[in-house]
Amino acid sequence: MDINKTLRASYEESKRIIREAQVNNKLVLFVGAGVSIDSGMPSWKSAIDEVKHRLGIEEDDYLKIPQYYYDARGKKEYTALMRKIFKYGKPLPIKTVHRKIMQFNASTIITTNYDHLIEQAAEENAEVRQVISCDSDLPYETASKELIKMHGDFEHDNFVLKEDDYLYYASNFKLIENYIKSRVVLVKSF
Repeated sequence: MDINKTLRASYEESKRIIREAQVNNKLVLFVGAGVSIDSGMPSWKSAIDEVKHRLGIEEDDYLKIPQYYYDARGKKEYTALMRKIFKYGKPLPIKTVHRKIMQFNASTIITTNYDHLIEQAAEENAEVRQVISCDSDLPYETASKELIKMHGDFEHDNFVLKEDDYLYYASNFKLIENYIKSRVVLVKSF
């Protein structure tokens, strides 16, 4: 068996499936938060390290650290700190990667990002995209393309970051969770 020939064939089949999904308006992209690091957003580690520093702890559980801050300082101070760390309200530059995401012409983009860089890249591309960041956004379809902020956002004060947010995700984002499951079909290759 020629492994290079097999890999090429698998790659070509993947490209064919993606093109078919694009043509049929079924392409769904998942964009992780790391895509915005070059624009100035912190990595998960650096954001949590800042919270650790403020708490003066050495804990390594990245879900518990924000939870500790929330429990110790309360919602108001927690939200203010997270907005500061994640540069809420500060203009950040759109990068090539954001523009490349638009070139896929995906009907649905699902992201864990809190920033607005994908929305700005869509606007720059003269593309109308409905932003869904809370369950109440779902019943009101306003565009044929959508951006699902599965971890919420700062505008709705429903951002997912601390342990309780993950533990209660299914009850806090019932519709979004089920909607994402209905949009995504996982393909496994063996």
